[in-house]
Amino acid sequence: MEHVENYKKDVSRTGKGVDVKIRNWLDSAGKLIEAGEKLKGVGDEFAKECFFRLCPKSIPRYKLSKEAEKNSQDIVQHLEVARGFGPLSLSHAPPPQQDVATLVEGFEEFRSRKVVLDQIMEALRSPTVNGIGLHGTSGMGKTMLVKMVKAKAKKDSLFTAIVMATVTKDREVKRIQEELARDLGMDLLPFTTYTDQQVADSIRAELKKVKKFLVILDDVWEAAIDFEQFGIPSASEMKQEDMRRKILLTSRFHHVLSGMMDEKDQVFEVHKLRDDEGWHLFRKIVGSSVESSNFQPTAKEIVERCIGLPVAIVSVGKAMKGKTQQFQWEDALQKMKKPSPEGISAAVYKPIELNYSNLEEEELKQTFILCSLLGHDSSIDDLLKYGMGLDLFHMVNTIEETRTRVQTLVSHLKLSSLLVEGHSCLHFGMHDQIREVALSIAFRDHGGLALVDDFAKRKLKDEKSLEKLKWLSLPYGDIELPANGFQCPQLTFFYLSNKAQSLEVPSEFFKRADGLKVLCLTKVDFKSMPLPIPLIPTNLHSLLLDQCGFKVEDLGAIMGNLENLEVLSLAGCDIEELPREIGKLSKLKLLDVSDCTKLRVIPRQALASLSRSLEELKMGNSFNQWDVEEGNARLDELAELHKLTALEVRIPNFRAILFPENLRRFKIFLEELEPEVRYPWDGSFESSKRMKLKLQGASIKSDYSVKKLLKKTEDLSLQGLNGVENLVCELDDEGFQHLKCLHVQNAPDIRYIFNPAGRLLPSHVFPILEVLTLFNLVKMEKICHGLTGAAPFKVLRKITVYGCHQLKNLFSFSMARQLQLQEIRVENCNNIEQIIDDVEEQGNGNDIVEESEGCKLGGSLRSLTLRWLPKLISFFNSGNCSGISLFNDKIN
Repeated sequence: MEHVENYKKDVSRTGKGVDVKIRNWLDSAGKLIEAGEKLKGVGDEFAKECFFRLCPKSIPRYKLSKEAEKNSQDIVQHLEVARGFGPLSLSHAPPPQQDVATLVEGFEEFRSRKVVLDQIMEALRSPTVNGIGLHGTSGMGKTMLVKMVKAKAKKDSLFTAIVMATVTKDREVKRIQEELARDLGMDLLPFTTYTDQQVADSIRAELKKVKKFLVILDDVWEAAIDFEQFGIPSASEMKQEDMRRKILLTSRFHHVLSGMMDEKDQVFEVHKLRDDEGWHLFRKIVGSSVESSNFQPTAKEIVERCIGLPVAIVSVGKAMKGKTQQFQWEDALQKMKKPSPEGISAAVYKPIELNYSNLEEEELKQTFILCSLLGHDSSIDDLLKYGMGLDLFHMVNTIEETRTRVQTLVSHLKLSSLLVEGHSCLHFGMHDQIREVALSIAFRDHGGLALVDDFAKRKLKDEKSLEKLKWLSLPYGDIELPANGFQCPQLTFFYLSNKAQSLEVPSEFFKRADGLKVLCLTKVDFKSMPLPIPLIPTNLHSLLLDQCGFKVEDLGAIMGNLENLEVLSLAGCDIEELPREIGKLSKLKLLDVSDCTKLRVIPRQALASLSRSLEELKMGNSFNQWDVEEGNARLDELAELHKLTALEVRIPNFRAILFPENLRRFKIFLEELEPEVRYPWDGSFESSKRMKLKLQGASIKSDYSVKKLLKKTEDLSLQGLNGVENLVCELDDEGFQHLKCLHVQNAPDIRYIFNPAGRLLPSHVFPILEVLTLFNLVKMEKICHGLTGAAPFKVLRKITVYGCHQLKNLFSFSMARQLQLQEIRVENCNNIEQIIDDVEEQGNGNDIVEESEGCKLGGSLRSLTLRWLPKLISFFNSGNCSGISLFNDKIN
């Protein structure tokens, strides 16, 4: 119970006006701790005299066990009293073997940064400071610094939850909400059907649960930000709900922060690197050999021209890495001395341009330029859809090959520091300064223009500039479109995202855009326009009309003319019916109608007509009326799509299904019931192989096609499963070799997740499982039973158990000593007596516990939550080995 003492310290450190009842409870807890320590000391002495399970002092040990049992009961009763104070939730960090500077890749703990870091951390610990601001010129490293703050605050357990989102100039509410939700570990799938307000309410509810949290909003441009629209509780809510909230903001503008801060809040500034710090950063990137090289003076002059801007130093460092010839360094210096375009500092422009020019492949350069036109946060899917239409990627034949190529190119650009990680592993971003340079290069070298500044607005009015434009991006839609379109005879790429409700697209707008290959129109409501649907160019390869409104007859008129179309995306549209003409798109490789929640009709055989070309079909959170009405699409059409390698689909009624053989990426939902979901599907990592089965009265044991996909699945949710008692043996006797996340809920007959029961099974089941959630499994007796040498859950890091009333413990000791769990959460289980059982499995003799073997669990556990466990006696109780050291002075 050492954790109770640390909890007491935490309350005294952070509490303010702590209730007398809580203080009395803590005092009594201290006495129970002392009694327990004395019993433990006597027990340790007995343990030293034990040889395996043979102990000579049986009578004294019996008396000791009775005293220990009474002490345990007293503790349980005492914890019951604490239920009135809220959940017992304990967190501690692993042993601090990691240096602070290594918490965030790329962070350098320079003195100029450490001073600011320490000031921010002190403000986070202060009970009087609720708002913290950090400002500095773009490229100074503000984002890297707050990422370090986030990592350090998490390591020091200062908050129950820490969430971060990038705001940027466009202030996209949905994207910001998604970033916050990801940090909270929320399942993002339901958000596709929610309004912005509903998403905000969901995030707010999660933050209220954790009580004590930090919100980091990076790159704020305006003081007029409504935190509540993102889901951040208001100050008045904080007082009412007795929550503690701190907000950390970054901005390049001091006046923005000062306009958002109260008198007690604190604002800090991050300055440029000192000369010695800049040189150290550069040397670390290019290698220490630059110190003794004959071009060292040239190298130092190059770094000096970066004027202490980390983004510039990193860019030029990446460009010069591996360069060993004097002429290469002299040439780089001469380029650094040349003037930069108007409005862009040479200290920023030249290093990034040099980095860009060193990209060896033209394919890399064009990908980088396309990324700059797409904006701050883009996805692999976005780049795939646009790049395919522009024929940007070489030496690829299929979409799967193209996706791999895209990921390789993005990874290369990240290594060059020209791109950065996005809010998930499938997203990427671009630093403001880098994007500014990239857009300048885009116009100069590639005829690319994005309407984001006054420079672009001037060029759109210049006839000569329009004549050379090839790629045009209007990311904000805050423009009146000319009736006859832009006079751009070479235009191949046009992107328009409508954020102005009054925007209208004239019917003749695309009349002269015969060379257009990629057209993306987002959030345009064509149904409300008095003019007919715009004349779409017939040579398009990629057409993206996401979140648009149509009349089905207008959409059909468009489809009938696009013979060369390879990519069609209608994601998020409010269409109720797909036009029959879609079956005529004989070259279509990718069809995305995901999040079309009103879609009820797909003409029969329209999908099957695409069998010779279609490789990816995305219908997630969309059409589910399979086989329902005469003339509507049938499930067996999916089996006719022989080239299909990626499928996202929702099927409401389970039945025998023959899925395409070549599926490599899938998100498949088979549903028969909609039970309440208390613990949502874990959203902490992305998976390309995901299944969700909600079954009642149906059985998948005999469905060959589904079982075959189960063997490939990485993220699996199971509900119902009537008649299944032993999950592994009955659903996948090979042991779910690819599964990373497993959620089992409301399965009334499950008794074991894994019970070999004498069968010959693989030596390792669940070899890469990271997350396990068990919810309302009313008959489950054990998670694992009858092990004979098998070692499941070797890499499990998180387990959640709720409402499993027959369960008495989670794991045997022989199994627990192999685990490296980081988070354990057990709630509302009426018969749980111990978390780890001290009675060994009766296996083949391989499970005898040697005291010297120890247990890895105590060194990895970061969070433990135990609630509503009326029969809990101990976490672990054993007098014949040293036990598990779970709690130490690192608890906060």
